[in-house]
Formats: sequence, structure tokens, C-alpha cells
Amino acid sequence: MKITRASDFAIRLLVHLASKGGEGTSQELAKEINVSFNHLAKLVPILARHGFIITQKGKGGGIRLARNPRKIDLAEVIEAIEGPLVISDCIFHKSSCRFSKECKARKCLNKVRKGMLKVLSNTTVKELVAN
Repeated sequence: MKITRASDFAIRLLVHLASKGGEGTSQELAKEINVSFNHLAKLVPILARHGFIITQKGKGGGIRLARNPRKIDLAEVIEAIEGPLVISDCIFHKSSCRFSKECKARKCLNKVRKGMLKVLSNTTVKELVAN
């Protein structure tokens, strides 16, 4: 499993908003976090739909955090962008692999996934701001 640049950009945006008081325009924020405006424009609706940010169009509008950064964990941000975090499809769908009946790695991979989720779920945007 690979966490894409889109997730990286989303986390950077949320951390930046949290560190600068929680708001800014799309143009300003794209420059400040060193992401193209087009990339940011693709992420904003997703983050808004999942309740991380609020957007307002027009004069005086922009993007601001919708939630306290202490209440936003990295697992939920990444899953909003990527979908469920999986290492292998066979963890959720035994039928996706013809070897699943004899698989010795399935339990181990599931432990790795759970460990990764635990770390990401226990890391908040606020913690990243503090670091």
C-alpha cells in the first residue's frame, strides 16, 4: 500500500490551516504549502465533503478548518482521500486470491494493517502542528 501525494497534500493543507489560525484562500494556500492550485482544487471538495474544512465562495470567502485539529486524525484524512487503508485485497476479500486457503501471510498482513491504522488514528493534525 502506498499513500499518495494527494494524501500528503491534504495533510499539509490541514496542518497549515491549523498552524496559521485556520483559514485562507485557495490561491494563498496553494502557494503557502507549495502545491499547484489544480491539485488543491481537486482536494478541497473531498475534504469539505468529509467535514474537515468549510469553503466559502466569493469576496471574503476561502477555506477554513471545520473541526478542531485535535479531533482530526491522520487515518481519517488518508481514508477520505484514498479509501480504506489495505495492504492486500485478500485481507478483506478472501475470494480475491486463489491461495487464500493456504495463505500463511494473511494474519501477519492484517496485524501490520491494524498497527498502521493505530498509529495513524492516534496522530492528530494538532500533534503535527506542535512538531
